[in-house]
Amino acid sequence: MTQLYVSKIHITLVVRVPHEALEQYLPSSAEVVGEQLTEAVLQNIREEGLSYFPPLDYFQAQDKLDVDLIDAAETIGWFACKLVREEVQRKMRPFFSTISFQSVQSIAFTMPNVRPSQPNAWHALVEHYTPNTVKLDIIATVLKKQENPDGLANWARQLFKRNLASSFDRMEVSQTVVM
Repeated sequence: MTQLYVSKIHITLVVRVPHEALEQYLPSSAEVVGEQLTEAVLQNIREEGLSYFPPLDYFQAQDKLDVDLIDAAETIGWFACKLVREEVQRKMRPFFSTISFQSVQSIAFTMPNVRPSQPNAWHALVEHYTPNTVKLDIIATVLKKQENPDGLANWARQLFKRNLASSFDRMEVSQTVVM
């Protein structure tokens, strides 16, 4: 009798939900919210004289951002995360024994990788604060006849790219690690 081994693969993805997918369900535009957040953050940066862009929760803690704007960003981010999770589950479930989401996070609420002196900082901030980009950490398991076969990480990377690329405006598999 052939023995089967359970191989676990940690996959990290960053995806951008298409505008049309959010537009049909939500009353506010993710892009407009991203632009308004960027303007509010830039105004606060100038007032405080900061040389970096902190995450949104920094401004929330000081009540420096409009509550309705933050609520809109949180709602859009939550909905984008929900759509992404469902799409990944639907498209990738046939290939794996289990898919476990370790984290699903809207990028808009993380620390921006942008500096005020950077060329095109405004555009980079708008992209960052637009709540349609989601980062996922996934543990997927697969049954194989060998224990941790060679190329398993690359196989998973290609499988995710091939099956999810058409679902999102942008998709990046930033990490695949066999555990």
